[in-house]
Amino acid sequence: MSNTMKIFGDMTVAVILERINNIINQTSYIGEACESLAAMGDGDSGEMNSPGNVMGEAKANAIATVVQSRETTNQQILRLYEKMYDDMIRLSEKEDQPKLAAEAHIE
Repeated sequence: MSNTMKIFGDMTVAVILERINNIINQTSYIGEACESLAAMGDGDSGEMNSPGNVMGEAKANAIATVVQSRETTNQQILRLYEKMYDDMIRLSEKEDQPKLAAEAHIE
């Protein structure tokens, strides 16, 4: 299968893979989000019998949410790669069938 094969309109396999790679490589926002959260103060415990440092827990949860979202994206990209691989193998096998049949008749 050619990586220039048209999929939809002007879209090609090469363009799709390039866009996927752009998504994979866009990770700077994770560091920026963590740096922003780290720069935030944890707040005061407030008055007596107050819940204490709730901002620290909120920051930790925010970081966890950012990382989980990124990992979800990575898992979706891997599933897409798996599907593309399976499709390429299936197409390759279909293309090989006539060649195998022709070789069988030659012998």
